[in-house]
Amino acid sequence: MGGTWGSLRARLHPLRVLVLSTPSDRPTDHRQHSDRGQRAVPGWLRWPALVVVGLRFAMPLIAVPLIPVLIREQIALLVLLRPQKEFLLLAGAQARVTGTPSIGLLVLAFIPSMVIAVWAFFITGRAYGHLLGDDGPRWLNRAIPPARLAQAHLVLERRGPWIAVLGRLAAFPPTLLAAAAGSSDVPARQYLAADLLGACLSFGAAVGAGWMLGRTYAEGGPWLTGIGVAILVMLIVLLTRWIKQVEDEVDVDDGMNDT
Repeated sequence: MGGTWGSLRARLHPLRVLVLSTPSDRPTDHRQHSDRGQRAVPGWLRWPALVVVGLRFAMPLIAVPLIPVLIREQIALLVLLRPQKEFLLLAGAQARVTGTPSIGLLVLAFIPSMVIAVWAFFITGRAYGHLLGDDGPRWLNRAIPPARLAQAHLVLERRGPWIAVLGRLAAFPPTLLAAAAGSSDVPARQYLAADLLGACLSFGAAVGAGWMLGRTYAEGGPWLTGIGVAILVMLIVLLTRWIKQVEDEVDVDDGMNDT
């Protein structure tokens, strides 16, 4: 009997704070999953969001063997399948040098993977935040790794929801940040507005930089282009390091609280 009661208490332990405590006693940090947010997600959005999350996780893996072909002939399709900054940069350069693909086509390739799919991660975090962890489904843990999700929660706590703008410009996965925001108490409208602004800025910056580098290559040669690429990469690395400094800041704060 005692063993059964101990097992039941262990299973109920994660719910104690949310269920057995009063509202004033409950934690208010961004890592708390919002039950109110979970109820606010319409049922018709939940399963489609999971499907989109699965596709967004699988498509970049499927596209890996196709990169050598797509990078030469179908760069817009490559942007759709693997929406990485380097491919947007290359697409912008190709658009300047060869005239294709068009900017409109790149926008159409960018939106499904980097706006709709990212928002699906937010919806999944809001509706299924209780599954985002070691006890969740294996495929979901691969799409949203718990350790990296914890880092994204720290970023949100320290930088606020508008970090989504800078996160898009840096090399910080917007899908993970969106899942963390969805599984927290961050207001949906505020975060999605910041993310949309960041998506527009990151697309314009990557394609615009590629366009300028393409022009530099045509007029100044590969050496000047290489210098431009190196400067761009350095800026992205520095911004990403600043965003990820939250872990060191938390360690410092913990050390000060212990003294």
